[in-house]
Amino acid sequence: MSDAWRAEFLNAYRRHRIGHQERYYGHRSRDYERARRWSVTATGVLLVLAAFFGALGAADAPRRAMWAFFAAAVSAVATAIMSYEAAFGFERYSRQYRDTRLALRLVDARGPRSEDLDDSDADARLGEFVTEIERVLRSEVDSWSEQVDRPEASPPSG
Repeated sequence: MSDAWRAEFLNAYRRHRIGHQERYYGHRSRDYERARRWSVTATGVLLVLAAFFGALGAADAPRRAMWAFFAAAVSAVATAIMSYEAAFGFERYSRQYRDTRLALRLVDARGPRSEDLDDSDADARLGEFVTEIERVLRSEVDSWSEQVDRPEASPPSG
């Protein structure tokens, strides 16, 4: 391969493969972080509202049962939101997407530069760089790819 072709390939790979994946992981990380913040805020507001209804129940004896019902219902909704957030794992996914994005940046920063691809082992270094980037992308957040990468996780035959 010519030096110009290697440099052109490296620039295109960085722009279209690595750049696209960094943007994707950045967007996903921000989306999950935004969902986590929303669930924490909504839960906090609902719990304050439940406490307010509880206080109204203590102060308004004739309608105590109604205020107690509202307090219990609002608390149940707050609990459901936090349970959903905990089960889905917004914070975990946000962190994993952010970590994958940072891993891509690190591998990219350590990778070869266009001007360094003029020696005899340039093809091998370029191949190692692409292999390392693709390894990071294969080990991304997706739980299905995690199951495929681990042979011990396959179901028993029988």
